[in-house]
Amino acid sequence: MTFGRALLCGAAWSALGIAPVAAQVSIPLPQRPDAPEPAPPTGTPIPLPGTPVPLPTPTPDPAVPAVPIGPHGRPDINPYDRDIDMTVPLTFLSSSLGDIPMRLTADDRFLLESETFLKLVRPILNDEAHSALGAHLGGIEQFGPDDLKDTGVGLTYDPATLAVVVVQVSPEQRATQNLFAPPREDVNDITLEPAGFSAYLNMNVIQTHVWEAEERAPPTINLDGAFRIGRIVLEGDAQLGEAFTLAGSKYKFTRNYARLVYDQPEAYRRWFIGDLDPEIRGQQSFVQMGGVGVLRQQRRFNTFRSAILQSNRQLVLQRESTVRFLRNGSLYREVRLQPGRYDFSSLPLVAGSNDIDIQVTDNTGAIQNLSYQQYLDPIDLDPGDYEYGAFLGPTSRTFGRAPDYRGPVAFTGFFRKAFINAPAIGVGLQVSGDVQTLTGQTQFVLPNGGRLLVDGGASHSKRAGEGFAGGVSYEHFIDRRGLSDSFTLRADYISPKFATLGNLEGINTTSFTASAQYTRQFNLRFLTTSTASYLKGRGNLGDSYRVGTTGHYRFDRRWTLRAGVEYAKYPSAFARGDGFSVSVGLVFQPDFRRRAEARYESRNNLGELSYNQSGLNQLDSVGFGGIVARQDNSVLAQGYATYSANRFDAAVSHSSFGPGFSDFGAVNATTVRVGTTLAFADGMLGLGRRINDSFMLLKPHRNLGKRSVVAGQSLAENNYIGKSGSLGAAVNNFLGSYTTQSVQYDVEDPPVGYDTGPGVFRVHPPYKSGYAARIGTDAFASAIGTLILAPEKPVSLIGGRVTLLDVRDGENPKPIPFFTNSVGRFAIANLLPGRRYLVETYGAQGSIHRSFEFTVPTDTDGLLNLGTVRQGTSQ
Repeated sequence: MTFGRALLCGAAWSALGIAPVAAQVSIPLPQRPDAPEPAPPTGTPIPLPGTPVPLPTPTPDPAVPAVPIGPHGRPDINPYDRDIDMTVPLTFLSSSLGDIPMRLTADDRFLLESETFLKLVRPILNDEAHSALGAHLGGIEQFGPDDLKDTGVGLTYDPATLAVVVVQVSPEQRATQNLFAPPREDVNDITLEPAGFSAYLNMNVIQTHVWEAEERAPPTINLDGAFRIGRIVLEGDAQLGEAFTLAGSKYKFTRNYARLVYDQPEAYRRWFIGDLDPEIRGQQSFVQMGGVGVLRQQRRFNTFRSAILQSNRQLVLQRESTVRFLRNGSLYREVRLQPGRYDFSSLPLVAGSNDIDIQVTDNTGAIQNLSYQQYLDPIDLDPGDYEYGAFLGPTSRTFGRAPDYRGPVAFTGFFRKAFINAPAIGVGLQVSGDVQTLTGQTQFVLPNGGRLLVDGGASHSKRAGEGFAGGVSYEHFIDRRGLSDSFTLRADYISPKFATLGNLEGINTTSFTASAQYTRQFNLRFLTTSTASYLKGRGNLGDSYRVGTTGHYRFDRRWTLRAGVEYAKYPSAFARGDGFSVSVGLVFQPDFRRRAEARYESRNNLGELSYNQSGLNQLDSVGFGGIVARQDNSVLAQGYATYSANRFDAAVSHSSFGPGFSDFGAVNATTVRVGTTLAFADGMLGLGRRINDSFMLLKPHRNLGKRSVVAGQSLAENNYIGKSGSLGAAVNNFLGSYTTQSVQYDVEDPPVGYDTGPGVFRVHPPYKSGYAARIGTDAFASAIGTLILAPEKPVSLIGGRVTLLDVRDGENPKPIPFFTNSVGRFAIANLLPGRRYLVETYGAQGSIHRSFEFTVPTDTDGLLNLGTVRQGTSQ
């Protein structure tokens, strides 16, 4: 909370008993002891999906107590006989829509800001109703409930809760509420936009020293980063290090990739120019390319997609009801719903057939049922969604090293579409002068939670001729009332001459593979996974197969026992692993950071002990761990640690090897890594830890002097991500793209009365973007005092405004709200040093009275105590 808000809260607390909202305060009005009891609720039957039934004439809301009629012929909601400005919550069906400025008039009316009201009611009105209401209030800055006549929307004011209540919205005007919607990324509450130009460069230096070696290897320097201008991103990765070839080693600079990226998030589309990593589907093969590419994927820009069916199923309730959703006989969710329109088409389904039962019990005890059957065909796309990719350019002849585009020009692409009431399909094409491959895939949803997936491909190659490949898989999911089992079966065949862009010669050493897996959950503690696989070799390569079962048993939330048995047969070249083997392991994991395991595998006679404690992305965070392993003719021990500082991170590890315990330590290697990141955004510079996607730089305003800004998500525990200082701005290096998220910040030891802002930014970062935030403001001062008419006569519970008198060219300041509590105390925030202000108070019938003037000293440290101020004076 900023100091300005704290001052307002403290000044009003003794009289109001509540915290203010924003810069204004809600003043509780007295309640009449003779207020009548609320009217009992009434209702109408509950129509299930179909034509909505109009609501009856609304009865008084039982949650809003009746208020006696005052002298102006209206409910006496303002006994103070003068206008009062407040900020109050706007509520609908017991839910808050947000805060809205309101004026209680001396004649017992309440007026709301039209612009704010239209914004807050947007979620509860459909498009047509919201447009009509906007047209009805067009040109009206403030309105009262009488101005909403014939709009279908009704308002009242509840003095008991200091809230404006929306008591009526007709069913045909209501927006449909999605009961099973995934988390919605609300882009309307974004408070900071990305920088027009931003960049970062990650730098890591790695040095490995083998203690027994005669020569010391040179260090490896890894560089990666990105530049962003508008929507265009230039990203790259390179290293300077020792490269090994058949002719020996050489210390050289190597480019791993460099490319331009342009995103169109509104169309879920991304364009590439430069080094490409093409995405593939089905029987396609990967090959590195240089050129141009495009990819359309909803999941890349919408992280919170849900695997659901969209079929526009709606439920209209006219009474408060309990609704139970049952899926395949098992209760999925039970909810209590207010009257309104609800969409349940996003109910998550399982693969295959889904029998859905909906039971509605209203507040009279009447029960109605709705049942339907739906099939879900998940091809890892939302039903109705589609995706595609297309990449064109010369291919690289190397893999895992610097790309070498002396290969033939090629095209690779795919298109996949998931239908609602038909099997999903996918097609793919890979073409070059040497090979052409056409692939396809589809799947069929079967009853009782099963699906059958089929994919295949045909190829033509100059070197190998014609070939084909095909595969089929069957998946079955079993929902057992809180427990679940799954079964998967897969078989593939590849002809001897099937060729792809990555396999021009059609060299296929395997002709047929088959695998199966069955997972059985016996209870919440114990489950088993059984697997079987068979591989038929071609030519001199023999067949192989494996059969095994592994069980996992959880003693409690920390301890887990794993044990398994397996039989395997491999070709003679790999005969070491033939026969029966057993494995056993004990895992201790008290939390998400710490994990210890002891395990043994008889196949390799391997025994291992390991422990790991992960570090955090916070200042002075330490991670460490170690592993000790022994198997035939080999003993290994390794220890490692990581450290996160404000401007860098470091890691060190040491490993010792030997053929046995007697010769342990025959070979020793120590590796040290130090990394830092240089980040820039709109003229702001900072040094921090590694950035993987987006970032924010935070720097104090010049009037904060040498005070530091800290960025993080756990400020109460002093766990910061970054801190500003002599090496530049604080760096928050942990922002993900296309996800709305909060960035918290604070100032160390700010001056008393200094307004540091809300303490949090809401951002929705584009791909590899940067933000620049300067914490603090020129209007940082606050003033406190007591307003009186005469000694022992405070001006209590009065509202008003504070305006800047000496306005300069180019300035357009807005008035600051003003109010006093029951003893005349007031607090004013966001004042400019060296400037003069006028305080005016509101009187009866909307009149405005000049109260007093004051000047903020130029050298103020943030808090100005005006003391006792007599109305009509100057300070």
